[in-house]
Amino acid sequence: MRLTLFIFILLVTSFGVRAQVLKGLVIDGETNQPLYLVNVLDITNSQSAYSDERGIYSLSAQNGDLVSFSFTGYHTVQRLATTDSVLRVLMFPLNVRLQEYVLHPEYTPYQKDSADMAALYSDQLNQAAPIKPGYSNANGGGFTGLIGGAVQKVSRSYKQKKKFKENFINDEQQKYIDTRYTPQLVTTLTGFTGDTLAIFMNAYPMEYKFARSASDLELKLWIRDNFRDYSATHKNNSLPPDPAKK
Repeated sequence: MRLTLFIFILLVTSFGVRAQVLKGLVIDGETNQPLYLVNVLDITNSQSAYSDERGIYSLSAQNGDLVSFSFTGYHTVQRLATTDSVLRVLMFPLNVRLQEYVLHPEYTPYQKDSADMAALYSDQLNQAAPIKPGYSNANGGGFTGLIGGAVQKVSRSYKQKKKFKENFINDEQQKYIDTRYTPQLVTTLTGFTGDTLAIFMNAYPMEYKFARSASDLELKLWIRDNFRDYSATHKNNSLPPDPAKK
């Protein structure tokens, strides 16, 4: 009997915790008008709901849950759930018009150098495209470029220009990689310096596509994974202490 009563009380208590509801209002931060069909997602428990015509929403949540508010054309907002009070959320449009202001972004050294190099070698980089075979209706129709394309590809001038473009692109990609995969970042995450740092970075080169697409967190995780692999391979050598364990 006591066991049955204990289980009943436990179930009632658990249900009461789960039954907490987050309620609130979503409005436009500029016009103070309610926003309809805003997607309200509790990231912690994956529960979701939509705001109604009055901008009001409600969904199952617990205090401290991370809740995301997203709506087409607006900045996504994240808030911590407070089920004991109404959570009022302001959302602002993505495009904000500034009066009589012109935005001049500060370019990184890589961007400035890349733009300067592209301007300097614009003639070499903007040469005529390779001749490709095709079909033309002129003069009764027929294929074109069959001979010209073949001759062009074996010409010394074309080969030199093609090689120049390839080298230029490779250099630009490597310079971009160097702006993200820096010795300073690697030293911070691994503790490596000097020759060990150079050996590590040469042993684990970064691909351009990854450098372009990876977030800062993904980049750090990639370095940490390679650090663990390097440490396992060189465990008999003297390695610096793992900074993450300090």
